Amino acid sequence: MSSDTIIALSTPPGVSALALIRISGPQAHELAGRHFGKAPAPRMATHGNLRDTDGKILDDVVLTSWSAPASFTGEHMVEISCHGNMLIVENILQSLIASGARLAEPGEFSRRAFLNGKMDLSQAEGIIDLIHARSERALRAARALQEGKLGRMMLVERENLLQVLSHLEAYIDFPDEDISPDVGESFRSKITQTQKNIRLLLASAREGAMLRQGLNVVISGAPNAGKSSLLNVLLERDRAIVSPIAGTTRDTIEEEIILEGVVIRLIDSAGLRESDDEIEKLGIARTQQALDKADLVLHLVDGSEPVNKPLTVKVPGNVPVITCLTKCDLSPKQDANGKLPISTVSGTGIAELKNEMIRLLRLNETSANLDYIAISVRHETLLREADECLGNALNAIGQNAAPEYVSSDLRQALDACGKIVGEVTNEDILDRLFKNFCIGK
Repeated sequence: MSSDTIIALSTPPGVSALALIRISGPQAHELAGRHFGKAPAPRMATHGNLRDTDGKILDDVVLTSWSAPASFTGEHMVEISCHGNMLIVENILQSLIASGARLAEPGEFSRRAFLNGKMDLSQAEGIIDLIHARSERALRAARALQEGKLGRMMLVERENLLQVLSHLEAYIDFPDEDISPDVGESFRSKITQTQKNIRLLLASAREGAMLRQGLNVVISGAPNAGKSSLLNVLLERDRAIVSPIAGTTRDTIEEEIILEGVVIRLIDSAGLRESDDEIEKLGIARTQQALDKADLVLHLVDGSEPVNKPLTVKVPGNVPVITCLTKCDLSPKQDANGKLPISTVSGTGIAELKNEMIRLLRLNETSANLDYIAISVRHETLLREADECLGNALNAIGQNAAPEYVSSDLRQALDACGKIVGEVTNEDILDRLFKNFCIGK
């Protein structure tokens, strides 16, 4: 356990009915008792006045305490529920800091919980995801991580690898003990099954990226093709100015919707055309920048105007494009010819457009077989490392290589799996992970 006692506001700063201040460390109970007038009883909520060292009332509060190791951090902990006035909060913090507490760093409470064995590293990452989730689908995946489902899966795979590795290394270390090398079908089967399970987890990487980062959908087309109107219809509110004057939108406008539980960033862009207007040219350049980072492009063609010079949109080769023929409620001047007819006035084609967006973005593909586990970039990197090492081990077995080579590959795979849950870690990894937490968590 840490030798110092930390304190921080655990609720967002600002005016509210209540605020929660958290204290953790060996002096948590003593400090709280000194300012509360008595030591708070463990696992009991107690109402009373909190005072500074001069006896001045800071606020009437409710104290709840826990004794180590039966707390979130595994240390003595106290939570102070006070009125949500930042002046009150600041006075309480300063008074307790003056008495010996230290202001917590971002994620320090969760870091102590990890270091004290209250959670594994993947569960700590689940807390981050839970805080930042913006849809029910993201919440479900975050809960699966925070509840330790990934950690339990990795525990099973690490145990399988340990059994294989321990048997193999016993054969290497004690050649006179008549231990069978057993690197045939039995080893191959166990390693293959572990590799299969790791690849099943890797299949959830795309969903994890979608749920954490969202997807970019760019609305492009010539000026006055109906881009801002489509943005407003998809948002179901008036966000962008709609005008018959071409070139009204001169910058990108970004707004978010939730589609199939995934955050979709809709980007309304400046109309693509040749222009001598310097400001409009800047807007068109930003449009191209947005197109370069798009996951999907909705390219609009004005169906109420006759075909002039076809407008081509430059997107990366792997980015799908839905070409929409807009204003189909007006007298059409063009045939659809493979384009999706839509009208932002009558609503024609909007439902079909959303369905096509879902299909092309593969939003209905889920990791349901993994009970909503969606791995992060860090998990993916380590799992790919483990997958490669297991592949090397299988190749070595197939080539009748020395057991030492197989053992080396298996140990590397084991270490990669261990890093996912924090069995193998270092300060740099912890610093990078927990700095993404908010203060007080």
